[in-house]
Parts: sequence; structure tokens; C-alpha cells
Amino acid sequence: MTRLFTFCIAVFLPLLSLARADETVRQVQEELRKRNLYFGNIDGKISPALTDALKRYQTRKGFTVSGTVDNNTAVSLHIRTTTAVAAVPLPDVPVLKSDTESALPESQRLALQREAEEKGDDLSPTPPPPAESPAASQDLTPDRVNKFVQDYLRDGEGPDVPAQVKYYGFPVRYFDHGLVTEQFVTRDTSDYVKRWPERKYTLIGPVSFFASGKEGETQVEFTISFELHSRARTTKNRAAGRTKNWWTVRMEGEEMKIVAIREERLRE
Repeated sequence: MTRLFTFCIAVFLPLLSLARADETVRQVQEELRKRNLYFGNIDGKISPALTDALKRYQTRKGFTVSGTVDNNTAVSLHIRTTTAVAAVPLPDVPVLKSDTESALPESQRLALQREAEEKGDDLSPTPPPPAESPAASQDLTPDRVNKFVQDYLRDGEGPDVPAQVKYYGFPVRYFDHGLVTEQFVTRDTSDYVKRWPERKYTLIGPVSFFASGKEGETQVEFTISFELHSRARTTKNRAAGRTKNWWTVRMEGEEMKIVAIREERLRE
């Protein structure tokens, strides 16, 4: 079985440059983005930026520097050539909000790349603080947090951009874009609504939350499934899958606001 898997990778992956929107290329982009080596769109397409990122990764790992996904690179990045999420092939455009090219200044990108070089391939997340209830002054209960998430998802399905932007406290740490303004989020949300005018989000399982290490802030975690459609109802104009979502929220007066947000597509 192992030999067959290795053979499939060796034969299949060199052909990825011919793919228009390939799930495996998308996985490569996602994995290199996690390592702060790739900052372009997550869209399943080969690009000079992706090739350069692969070369940097291969140099760091001591692999043959080809800029293509050979067997050693695929195994090292934990890339799988088959995955259940590909039952609905994703189109060759950003699907998630976090799939768009990073808006970080070039100086910050270079700094992150240097940090990645020093850190190596250790992607172990920083352990969360011990679970504890937020301060009583925040008045956060499971019902209130769950309603906040559900309201965000419902408004996220509609065309009203201000109704979606109102959930953030600015400046907000917005996906891979760093700290951004209300104007940035409004523009990004408007572009996303135009790209995917029909959106359906379903909460999977309970919403969990716990006090963060910073006074007045609370960490919120949950999983959703998503279904997206453009106006043209063809396979290339729809997308579906699941994401794990992490928020940092804080109270501003009587209102809860998101001050940091990130997400990750689940492939299991």
C-alpha cells in the first residue's frame, strides 16, 4: 500500500502544473501559508509565488530545489492526493475569506519568512490558557456567545455588508492581513458577497469559549459547514466544505465585538 501511495505521488504530482484548479495544489498553498512561506491566493493554481515558496521550503528541508511538488516535498507537507472534501471540487478562485492574498506589507512578509526559517517546520500551536470562565464583568454566558455566533452566521448569508461588518471591533486582526481598519473589512466583505452571492453556513456542534491570557478578551471556537454559489449554477461556480473557526472577542460597552478572527479548512 505504501509503495502504491508513493508511486501515485511520484507520477501524479509533477503534472500539477497542468491543472487549472487542483485540490492538491490548494493543499500545498494552505500548508505553505501556515509556514509563512506563501502569501498569495489559496485558489488551486500554480503561480510564480507558489513556485518560489516551494523552493524556499525545499531549501530549508534539504530537498532537491525544483519548485515542484515531488515525493519528498508532498510527504513532508502531509499532502494527500485524495480527500473527501474534493467530492465537491473547489473552483479556481478564493473560496474562504482567508483564501485571499495577504495584505501585509512586504517588510512584514519578509520578517515572517525570516522567523519561519528560524522556527523550522514546528507548527505546534501555542497551548491555550487553562479553561476558565470569563470575568463576571463581561457577562458572557453560553447562550449569549452561541447567539452571537449564530447571528453572525445568519447575517453572513445576506447581502447587507454593514450588517456583517458590525460584528468587528476595529482595528481587528483579520485572518492573514494583520491589523486592519473598518474600511478594509468593508471592502473585503463586499468583494466576497459579489464573488459568492449565495451563502449558507451551518454550525456543527457546540460553541466553546474560555478566558484568554489578555484581560477583557475571550477566545471562541466553533466548526461550521459552508455552501457557496455564484449566479451561474455550475460545478466550477459552487463550493462546499467545513472550517474550524477561532475568534477573540471583547465587550465594547454592552456589545460583543470580534477583535481577532481566523479560520482553517477541514479536509477530514
